[in-house]
Amino acid sequence: MTGPGFILLVRRWWWLIGLGALVGALAAWLIATNAGKTYQADASLLVGPVSGDFSTLHASGELGKTYAELAASRPVVQAAARSARVSLTRSELQSAVTASSNDVTRIIDIQVRDRNPFAAARLANAVGQQLLELRVRLPVQQTDAAKTILGDPSLATLSHAQRQAVRGAVGRFGWSSSAGDLAVVESAVPSRQPVAPKVGLLVLLAALLGALAAVLWASVREALARAPTEEEGFEVESFLPPSSNGADPETAAAELDRWLDEPRATELS
Repeated sequence: MTGPGFILLVRRWWWLIGLGALVGALAAWLIATNAGKTYQADASLLVGPVSGDFSTLHASGELGKTYAELAASRPVVQAAARSARVSLTRSELQSAVTASSNDVTRIIDIQVRDRNPFAAARLANAVGQQLLELRVRLPVQQTDAAKTILGDPSLATLSHAQRQAVRGAVGRFGWSSSAGDLAVVESAVPSRQPVAPKVGLLVLLAALLGALAAVLWASVREALARAPTEEEGFEVESFLPPSSNGADPETAAAELDRWLDEPRATELS
């Protein structure tokens, strides 16, 4: 359909297109508002110290990826579910908990989705607590800042006594930190707004589909309305006898009847 034809179609059938959009939007709204809602809770943890030397911060960023994998692992999730008293099946638990880490900010983001916002928040905080307990049970080896400093090529010519003096000075100033330390940055709280279903988006898409369906129906309806007239004209002109060219319709019809009766009269004779 060309542009002008489409505009004329919309002008003639605007009421039907609007009705289709309204019906589609209303149906989507009823379905979305009555469907089960899903809520998401987020908990954030910091890996390593707030500030430190490059090697410590780099190691903390790498450890953040390990912690994120552990947060979504089956043993940690199941232990967290028992602690939070969340009753979900094993498959539901695995799909409910996700975790991601940023090796630059060293922040672990734990996300939990559930139909109960309070259960989602409890489970997210329980997963974070499981990571803290795991850190205590399996302490991460501390980063030796003195070893990092003495590894600089410009200090390779120092004698053994001088190297020991540098190591002692670093130790006295406390220049060593734990790259695997964990601290809760933000605890999860129950969310008031569901993340699914997205009612507004579903209503918009349904309205567009309803309007499109109305346009297609109107196009088919107009095409069928034009087809009989064109076909009738084609059939009359095709079956008129040769002698009726240029005659009026009544004469042409009489000629057609006489032309069709001629073979039958021949057979009877």
